[in-house]
Amino acid sequence: MHPVSRFLAFPPSIRQTLFKTASKSLLIHNHRTLITLAIETSCDDTAVAVLETRTSSSRDGGPRVVLHFHKKVTSNSSAFKGVHPLVALESHQESLADLVNEAIQELPIKGPSNANGTTINYDFGSEGGLEALQDEMEQSDIKHLPSVEHKRCPDFIAVTRGPGMRSNLFTGIDTAKGLAVAWQIPLVGVHHMQAHALTPRLVAALQPVESRRSWQNRETYPKTPEFPFLSVLVSGGHTLLVLSETLTEHRVLATTADIAIGQFLDKVARVILPKEYLGRAEGTMYGALLEEFAFPSISADAIPEQKTKMVPSANVSPYKMQHTTAGGYLLRKSPDHHAQEYHYNASSDQKKGDFKPMTEWGWGFSPPLSNSAGGAKHKSLEFSFSGLTTAVQRAMKFSFESGRLTDVERDADSISITERRTMAREAMRAAFEHLASRIVLGLQHIKLTDPKLASQLTSCVISGGVASNGYLRHILASNLATHRYQNMSLYFPPPSLCTDNAAMIAWAGMEMFEAGFQDDYSIRAIRKWPLENLVNERPIGN
Repeated sequence: MHPVSRFLAFPPSIRQTLFKTASKSLLIHNHRTLITLAIETSCDDTAVAVLETRTSSSRDGGPRVVLHFHKKVTSNSSAFKGVHPLVALESHQESLADLVNEAIQELPIKGPSNANGTTINYDFGSEGGLEALQDEMEQSDIKHLPSVEHKRCPDFIAVTRGPGMRSNLFTGIDTAKGLAVAWQIPLVGVHHMQAHALTPRLVAALQPVESRRSWQNRETYPKTPEFPFLSVLVSGGHTLLVLSETLTEHRVLATTADIAIGQFLDKVARVILPKEYLGRAEGTMYGALLEEFAFPSISADAIPEQKTKMVPSANVSPYKMQHTTAGGYLLRKSPDHHAQEYHYNASSDQKKGDFKPMTEWGWGFSPPLSNSAGGAKHKSLEFSFSGLTTAVQRAMKFSFESGRLTDVERDADSISITERRTMAREAMRAAFEHLASRIVLGLQHIKLTDPKLASQLTSCVISGGVASNGYLRHILASNLATHRYQNMSLYFPPPSLCTDNAAMIAWAGMEMFEAGFQDDYSIRAIRKWPLENLVNERPIGN
């Protein structure tokens, strides 16, 4: 049956709404697809998303998955200069129901049942579908919108189960349970860090098929990273180097011994940035402003994003992923190429790489756990940022004389913008070099212990809120290339999908659900959930 004939089979009120929402409705030619409504409340972001898989993408050129809804609300803890648990919890309680209500309104329209009871779901993204209906619908004066009963019910609910703040997690989990019970559908509890690691696979699935083919021909197509791959998860609450061997097998190679790299950036930003800059921060994300301040000629977001809704029939996606090799990243010639402005080149000499550059003001910073930092742990697979945090804070607070720190406090207002910018650059350089050194150590460790696995390991995913920092990307690529990993494929998700969001929870839930995983309605939040225990020896909520 022609798409127009199928369309006209609907009641008039439904026809009008289908046309109005044609860009979001899916015609899967009698094939039922999967829809999930996902919730994320692990920290201070309240996020909800609706994600649907497609089966017609290879034929009509559309994406394999469509985000029908993707929105979040971030609590405002700026008065506390950091995420305040109670403020975040109150924000979840105030915002989550409204977001879920909005998401339900964006669910696809439910089609009529055919003779065998299968629901027909309509997609006007197929060739000629929407255009053929244009003249018909322009003459229609029907204005009634369909009620929720005409929406497709999700096939399952995905929700962040952990790790995170326990009370905040429970807000999302309890809401997810209520939805799952009311709709009588399965529930999937998602590991927050697994979702970050799988984000590039989501971005690749969001790309239209034709675009994926053309990008592949130009060798710039963001290919789905196949297992195994390395994951560098960097955020305000986590700093992890993870070896992802399969969907459910993730081995943590290194984690932080004290604070996360995102927390380090926020802490040093509070003392380095001028007061007028601090007032521009979104909530308490001061670290996000540090690169912009340090490199004013370089955009903080190296990968521009469209802020429009996703259109299934479009041949472009609002979500773009930066994918290249480490060597290619340094050689790229595009409008967002700022290698010269960063003025950074990695050294293959460990001792030279650990060199502590002294500035004209007498202070200098070494990468944590390095030789020049006086540590015996320069070969240990771990991260540490608390010592560097203290060094930066003391450099801002006290004067230096002949390269030595004194106990004489200096007036913060007397510190020049030039010195502040230099300190921002040097603080980030030391932290990012430390991060890069542990990635190199991790790769070397795998090569020594499992040469076969090392030969298969050709991709590295950098995700989490800090991954959107362009200076971090440049330093990681530079150090990998310098240490003979220039052919390592690097995947940088778009900035909006680097920070906490429900789209990644939806995708991780979709992958787990399709693999046969689901949870009981009795699940509880897991405040500390080791990634290695994702499936085996699944811990009891604590």
